[in-house]
Amino acid sequence: MRDNASSIQFPENGLVYDFSFNLKNKEFQHWSEQNKNFEINDKLEFSEIVVPTNDYTRMLYLMKTLLTNRKHVMCPGPTGTGKSLNAFNLLQTALPQEYQYITITFSAQTHANQVQDTIDSKLEKRRKGIYGPPTGKKCVVFVDDLNMPKKEEYGAQPPIEI
Repeated sequence: MRDNASSIQFPENGLVYDFSFNLKNKEFQHWSEQNKNFEINDKLEFSEIVVPTNDYTRMLYLMKTLLTNRKHVMCPGPTGTGKSLNAFNLLQTALPQEYQYITITFSAQTHANQVQDTIDSKLEKRRKGIYGPPTGKKCVVFVDDLNMPKKEEYGAQPPIEI
C-alpha cells in the first residue's frame, strides 16, 4: 500500500488475517470490533449460546461473501472446531431472504438415492428433468460430515459423487 501511495494505511501491528476492511469508514478494523456490543440473550438455553470469537466472525464473513457471490465453500478442519455451527448459523440467520438451504448430514450408511431424494424434495420441477429453487430464490446445499459415506469395494463413494 505504501508503494501505491494509498491514503489508507494497513495497521502496523497484527497480520492481514486479523483485520477486515470497513467500506463505510474506509479503514481496516480488527475483527473483534464487530463484536464489541455483544450481549448474551437471557432467553437462550446454555447450549444455544454462541460467543462470537475473531475466528467465528471471520469465517462467517468469508462464507457469506463467497456464497452471495455464487462461489462454493468447503470448510475442512479437525473435529469440534465449530465448522457445522458456523455453517448452520450462517444459513439460518445471516444470508439474505432470497436464499433457501438444504441440509444433508452424511453417515456411513448414507446412500446416493437418499441424497438425491433429499435434494429433489426441496426443489421445484420446472420441466422434464430440470429442477431448481422456487422462482426468485437461490439454493445452498449444506453437506455435513462429507467424509462419512462408506467406501464401496473399489473405493467409490456415490453419495459424494452426486
